Amino acid sequence: MFARLKDPLHYFRRQSIAVSAILLLSLVAPGLAQSGPPPETSVSPALAPAPTEALHPALSQVAEAIAGLNVPRWKAPSEVRTVTQRDIDSIQRDLTSTLPPLLEKANTPPASVASYFAVYRNIDALYDVLLRVSETAVLAGSQNDAATTQAALSSLETARRNLGDAILTVAVSHEAELVDLRAAEAARTAAAAPPPAPATKTVVDDGPATTTKKPAPRKPKKKPAVPPATPSTNPQATPQ
Repeated sequence: MFARLKDPLHYFRRQSIAVSAILLLSLVAPGLAQSGPPPETSVSPALAPAPTEALHPALSQVAEAIAGLNVPRWKAPSEVRTVTQRDIDSIQRDLTSTLPPLLEKANTPPASVASYFAVYRNIDALYDVLLRVSETAVLAGSQNDAATTQAALSSLETARRNLGDAILTVAVSHEAELVDLRAAEAARTAAAAPPPAPATKTVVDDGPATTTKKPAPRKPKKKPAVPPATPSTNPQATPQ
């Protein structure tokens, strides 16, 4: 009955912002590892959004809306009212304790995409909690409670969307800056490198060339002459 609704368009936008921020940080990381990392990635002041100014009206409206809710009188089971009151307390703690330091850091020079994205994540979580409170107010609260929470939710959603668009703009601009800087650095490195030495031919003198004499042909050996056989004399064969 009190299931949380999901808006596919908003979900896609949130995922695209997260992916863009991760890609940007992955591009920045190799450069930081090579040349001594600064505390944060600086962003051009002309392109930097102003999270405090952009979010302040919506956050004020959220604080006023939840402060005026009369949850104990809602027509809902005690368990539902307990969970809703817990969500309201969580929103108040975020507005007074967690979010202000994030906004201050995001607006303290040098600004950075990382600090803006930290604010966006907080606003995104705040929107989800306020959405649960608003849905419960519509189903079980008074007409006034439902109207004020819905109006605060709509204002916070607009502020969140504007902040997400600003982060994407800065991310794309900074990515282009990184590409240009790396190309310029590569060109300077190539220009400063000495030209390659010409190839030299080394001749090794091993002394006069040696000639190999061919062996003289061998003369065939003459076989020794065999003397002719002489008739043998047998005294017994002589007639008397």
